[in-house]
Amino acid sequence: MSKADPAHKERRPTPSENDETVIDTETALDLLSDDHARRLLDELDGNPLSATELAERTDSSRATVYRRLDSLEDAGLVRSAMSVRADGHHRQRYHVAVDRVRLEFDSDGLAIEASDHVERDRNIDPPLHS
Repeated sequence: MSKADPAHKERRPTPSENDETVIDTETALDLLSDDHARRLLDELDGNPLSATELAERTDSSRATVYRRLDSLEDAGLVRSAMSVRADGHHRQRYHVAVDRVRLEFDSDGLAIEASDHVERDRNIDPPLHS
């Protein structure tokens, strides 16, 4: 099987385009208070993994892992990228998308702001356009 065509790779935002991300406060607090979600974030910190690898490392079912990953990805805390192995097999790998989450209290109420400086320092296979 031939290597993926670089022209079909999805463009990733540069750090300056995506440094500060405001995420849904209620969703983020729910996820950060969830034991399973926090365990996944701990495992993914600095270490992109597949859902199967996460299930094995956390002794969780794949269904539970996929549900939490979907929620974490929807909240902007986790991102995924398609990885192509040398033998041509594809797999989705997940990584933490933010390096800092800040809770802010102001006249508008409670807000969570996430700093997104992680990707420039990580060695992650770039996602492929599907």
